[in-house]
Amino acid sequence: MGKLVFASLVTLSLLTAMLAGVIIAAFVAMGSLDLAPALTLVLIINTLIFVVSPWLTDLMLKWMNRVVWLDDATLEARYPHVHAIVHDVARQYGFKAPSVGIIPDRNPTAFTYGLFRSSARIVLTDGISEFLTEEEARAVVAHELGHIVHMDFLVMTVAGTLVQMLYVIYSALGRNSGSSRKKGGAAAVGMVAYVMYIIGTYLLLYLSRTREYLADSFSAERIEARHLANALVKVAYGIAEAADTDASRELLASTRHMGVMDYKGASHLGLVVEASKTFPDATADAMLFEIYNPWARLVELNSTHPLTGKRTEALSAIARAKGQAFPDIDIEAAAERAKVDPAALRTKFWREVGVVVLPAIVALIVGLWGITSSTPALALFAIPAGIIAWLAFVPITYPAHTPVDETIVSLMGDVAASPVVGRPVRLEGEVIGRADAGSIVGEDTIFADGTGRIFVDFRSLLGPLGDAWTGWARIKPHIGQKGQVTGWFRRSMGGVVIMKELDTPAGRIRAYPYFAGLGTAAFFALIAGLIYLFT
Repeated sequence: MGKLVFASLVTLSLLTAMLAGVIIAAFVAMGSLDLAPALTLVLIINTLIFVVSPWLTDLMLKWMNRVVWLDDATLEARYPHVHAIVHDVARQYGFKAPSVGIIPDRNPTAFTYGLFRSSARIVLTDGISEFLTEEEARAVVAHELGHIVHMDFLVMTVAGTLVQMLYVIYSALGRNSGSSRKKGGAAAVGMVAYVMYIIGTYLLLYLSRTREYLADSFSAERIEARHLANALVKVAYGIAEAADTDASRELLASTRHMGVMDYKGASHLGLVVEASKTFPDATADAMLFEIYNPWARLVELNSTHPLTGKRTEALSAIARAKGQAFPDIDIEAAAERAKVDPAALRTKFWREVGVVVLPAIVALIVGLWGITSSTPALALFAIPAGIIAWLAFVPITYPAHTPVDETIVSLMGDVAASPVVGRPVRLEGEVIGRADAGSIVGEDTIFADGTGRIFVDFRSLLGPLGDAWTGWARIKPHIGQKGQVTGWFRRSMGGVVIMKELDTPAGRIRAYPYFAGLGTAAFFALIAGLIYLFT
């Protein structure tokens, strides 16, 4: 836990130092730059939002999600295991026991919010009781209590305000109208502020993930670590299993940053957890990608929560250190079965990074060459040059090999899977619904093969318009039909098959994903050529 606290302090210190440095540079560049009103306004607005947000959240949960707040006696009678851990922690740290609310929704999730320790609320859904054992539910509640004890409401608000201030400085300097010398200095500092804002945004996400690890550690100090690890897996399964209604989607989306785990990552994992009923090792095998594949680190950068595999690994380490029973998910045994080779994974990763970056480098070189030449308009050829370089890599990103018959379990257990280079596969099974349930224009589907479920991604040559047309006019007849899908398997937050062909009794849908969006790119290339010809 000490390392996690240190990481949080370092992150906050970096954000503060970045903000202070940009402010000082702005004053030096402009001589007398009055940023005080803008920054003061940011502080006032963020403080006001921080103060009123718990009551606004109360209203939202009451009106939209029918939350029921339980008095202490009712909580003890209905959920004695929750009552006990809430009061034990509150008594230990000397604050008023948080209010506990229940939302009538099968999606298992839990979250906390408030101002300070004594005004905190903890909200659970009915799904927590349905899918989790009492000890697992206690572990989840202890995780939420960890956020309260560590005052994460305040920590994340302060960090978010620092990042927002960097953007205000960038915006203010961009509008500055002083002398040309001062404007040049202001523009330079403004760009630095913007770069710091981007870095700060990722530091903020890192801080959020660190606070999640801290809350996990807090839970593991009170309830055996295996219970929280098992709960995370069951939450993922429950989210994938529960009815996907408008109200449920709104609840999960609106509490994504507060929930015990990111519901998007949970839904992907949940599709695999279901397979563990028949294939006990499926979940552990699927987590190997998150722990060992270098691509997972990039995937995690944009997430408020750590990847579930990494959280499970951390909780397993705590259990090992305390001499406790391990979680049901045995990561070490899975790694031995898969004969994981970290060095080979790193080599493959850097080779695939080159595939992503090289077209952009080609476009940049052509653009710089045009700018420095006697005919600057030649820089416009950077667009077609980038397109040509990208097309050169199509055989790598979409290999033309014969598709191999696979199962979803085997695909998700591939630790060397990539979000860039597809693996040609063929699946036999059934189209069980749209990936975006309730949408009438959703073109992506969920495909089940008896070993699990996976998303199938349709990509139109015509871009978003072609996607919407396919979703509206062609997908519905295939839902509920058995058949086969061929395409390219890729892995990022979750697994996906990029469709080449879907064949069911309702007909056949073909896609050309390697040319998806090419029409848009060609349009811009044509515009660039016309500008060159007429300038």
